[in-house]
Parts: sequence; structure tokens; C-alpha cells
Amino acid sequence: MELIVISESKFKLMLTSSDMASYTGNTKEILREIINDAQVKCGHAPISGRVFVQMYPSREGGCELFITMLESHNNISVRGCEERSLAEYKKYIPQERRIIYSFPQMKHLLGCCFGLTQVGYSGTSAAFVDRGRHNYYLMIDNETHIATENLGSLCPGYTYYYINEHCDVICGDNATEKLGRLA
Repeated sequence: MELIVISESKFKLMLTSSDMASYTGNTKEILREIINDAQVKCGHAPISGRVFVQMYPSREGGCELFITMLESHNNISVRGCEERSLAEYKKYIPQERRIIYSFPQMKHLLGCCFGLTQVGYSGTSAAFVDRGRHNYYLMIDNETHIATENLGSLCPGYTYYYINEHCDVICGDNATEKLGRLA
């Protein structure tokens, strides 16, 4: 394991395939273990608070992790909800299973949610709105033809970062079930 300090709040960890094989458990536990081990092995100051992790596979079978410590003041106020960060709402869908659809109107988003409930969709879901562009987004954990039937467009993965900075939460969890009732 090798740790490279990029800045005060950003670090790069490089793990070999044998390093990775020594970790078991769920993703959150594994990441916590890796960060703790890196701090001990590399003698770095504690990485604490909320973090944003990007993981990329390496050619040799290991991986590279970019860890960014997030400031705690990135909270927003969402109508009808206590103050929470968008990251708290988006934690419901792991990054590796995040599929995002964009809809031109709310009625199309609602139609998609209704259709997904009719076919028994039980995965995770969250809905967002970009008030400036009048766009609606649905994050789910797998692709579906129902979204395209309701004028939804499959978005590239980096749309997540756009949503994180520019959108408001409509429904943070079980969006398909809750919004499907409104259609």
C-alpha cells in the first residue's frame, strides 16, 4: 500500500491485488479499514469526517483510491426536510450501480416511477430537480426501458456530479414508490 498526499484534503492510495485480497466485508467497512491501515502504515495524520472516494482499477489487479475530505458546511436546506447534505440523500445508491435518467417534465418522471412500481421495481431510487434548467433526474440501480418510454434519457455517469452541485432533492429514498403514487 502506498499513500501519496496531493493536498491537505486529498490523498491517493495505491493498493496491490494482494493488499485488496486482505479486506473483506461490505464496502463501507472495507473503505474504513483501508483508510485506517493507510494512516497507520504510512504515518499520516487522521483522515476524518465525511469523505468522497473515487476508485479506479489498476492494470496489475489492484486499485487506486482518491480520497477527498469534504467540508462539513456543504449542507443545503430542502423544503420539508431538516438540513442535510445531498451526499446523505445520494448514499442510498452505490456509485457502481448508479443509473441516471433525465426527464424534460415532472409528468414524465412521475410516469416512469409509476411504471416501475407496476412492474414491481424494488431497487433503490432517488429523484432530483434542476430548477434552473427545468430538468428532472431519477437515480436507480439498473437500466430500464420504462424510463425511455416516458421520454427519459440515459445520462452519462458524470451527471451525478452535476446533480450534486446544481440540483435539489425531490425524494431522497424510495422515489419510485413515493412518486409513482402521484402519477
